[in-house]
Formats: sequence, structure tokens, C-alpha cells
Amino acid sequence: MSQSTTTALSTSKPTDNIGKASLWRSPEAELMFLQATGNYSWLYWKNGKKVLLARTLTYYQAQLSNAWFIRLHRNCIVNLLFVERLETLEATKGGLVYLRSGDVLPVSRRRLSQVKRVVSRYQTLGNGRA
Repeated sequence: MSQSTTTALSTSKPTDNIGKASLWRSPEAELMFLQATGNYSWLYWKNGKKVLLARTLTYYQAQLSNAWFIRLHRNCIVNLLFVERLETLEATKGGLVYLRSGDVLPVSRRRLSQVKRVVSRYQTLGNGRA
């Protein structure tokens, strides 16, 4: 594990209060997506860095802009600025979101119709540029 990913785990107090922490210095527009691992969250940044913090996705979802971020699955939130395309799988399987970075994220069956609507509207407005 790299130094940046172990920093959050080695501290005794949470240091990820948005706007106050050293780990949250990049603006929201630089955050590509977040993935949950239990009560921890991986934050994936545009510059290739990823940081593990001791907070749930629910915590971050309340902090992030609803205009840019959407929940894809119980364990994933994505920044719409980085979405390249959405693929629907079989009706019972949900879908996949392809990011400009090459990452592929799952979309739950339950959230698929909302994600389709939001991604389509976002791309129609021409905002899909990172």
C-alpha cells in the first residue's frame, strides 16, 4: 500500500472533514468516483491518486454537489464530468458506466433508470467534458 493510502488508516482521528483536511484539497471537479469498502471509502482522483478514508459513502454523498455526482450502486458514487457512456446489461442485471479514465463501474438494477435519465440529460447539455 502506498504512503497516501495508508495515511488515513494510521491516524487516530478522522481527518477528512471536507474543506479542512489535508486529504481533501482537490476540488470536487477533480474527484472521479468513490467506492465503498465496508465503513471506508476509496476516493479516486483525476491525477491518478486514490485515498482510503474512514467514512461511508453516505457521508460523502451529503457533502458532494448533486449537480455533478450520482449514486450508481450501494458501493459507488460517480462524477458525471468523467462519464463517457452508459451500457445497459440484461434487464435483470443493471448496467455499466464507462469513465474517460478507462474505469468501468457497475450500476445497480434498481438505480439504472435514474442513472440513464441523469447521464442522458447531462450529456445532452454538453457538460460531459473532463
